[in-house]
Formats: sequence, structure tokens, C-alpha cells
Amino acid sequence: METQSPSSDVPTPCCGTKRRGILKGVLAAAIGLFVSVVPLIPGLAVLFSPLRRKGNVGGRMIRITTLGALAGSTRPQRFQVIASRRDAWNLYPPEPIAGVYLAPQGDGKPPKAFAVTCPHLGCAVDFNGETEEYQCPCHTSAFALDGQTLYGPSPRGLDELAVEIRGDEVWIDYKRFEVGKSQQIEIPS
Repeated sequence: METQSPSSDVPTPCCGTKRRGILKGVLAAAIGLFVSVVPLIPGLAVLFSPLRRKGNVGGRMIRITTLGALAGSTRPQRFQVIASRRDAWNLYPPEPIAGVYLAPQGDGKPPKAFAVTCPHLGCAVDFNGETEEYQCPCHTSAFALDGQTLYGPSPRGLDELAVEIRGDEVWIDYKRFEVGKSQQIEIPS
């Protein structure tokens, strides 16, 4: 008696089932890719949107003090610039971000405002009442009452900021400038 091998009873699969299996795999991969990419694109757009924002060139008006705080003074006074900050993703509550000197001009004129930052390397300048000049403690630059350089390595005078009087309040057009340059180059905020 002859025994048949079990493989001879089972029909051999033809290439059609292999093709259907490949087609099913390709379709499943395409659908899976579509389902995962569609929500990924808006998600990435939201994630990276703060990085696409351009910094604003131009200052912003910030309230500094009242005219009453300057009344009777002939010398420059230092005030903090208090404003809210915003980085790529966060908005911070108002806090000190810089300093300015307000120099009274008398005769009902608005005071002059100078940034506290030395244009040489960015150190904070102090006002010396004895010599009537602004002095940088880092590299001995000195500036006259009008902000012009008297001596030292500073490439330019103190950065003057525009002042606006609104009722009894003193507002400045706050801007930041690059240090170490002879020209005022504004830093976008």
C-alpha cells in the first residue's frame, strides 16, 4: 500500500494570496500613516508657532513715575522700568526689567530720559552728584548731564529715550540697544 504524502493533498497557494497580503499591508500602513500624520501637523504648528514670531522693533510706552516725584529736583534720578515680559511661550507679570535716569530740564520742559546701561559693555552707570556726571564703574567711562561721553572707552553717549507727559505721569518709549557699537542699533523686543 502506498501512502501519500500529506503535502500532495493540500493545494499549493497561488501568488494571488501573497499579493492580497502585500496589498493589505500597504493599505494598513498608508491608513496608519495618514491617521498619525494628520493630527501631528497642527500639533507641530502649535508647538513651534512662538518660534516663528518676529521680535518687534520699536519701543513701547511705559509709565515710569509722576511729575511730583521729580518736583524740586535738579539732579537726575534713577527709576526702575517695570513691565510685563513675554518669551516664546510665557507671559510674566510686571517686574523690573531695566532702569532709567530722568534728568529734570526745568522751565516746564519734560525731563530727559537715559538708559542706565553703559553703551560700552552694558554695565549699569551711576550718577555722581559731586562731579555732576554719570559714571560707569566697570571701565571708567563718564558721561555729561546731557548724556554725551566725557571720557573712557564708551563708543557713544548714553542712550536717550523719548519722554511723553500724560497728565501728571512720565512715560518713556523704552528701547534696548546693542552695546559696544558706535551707532545705536535697536534690539528687537
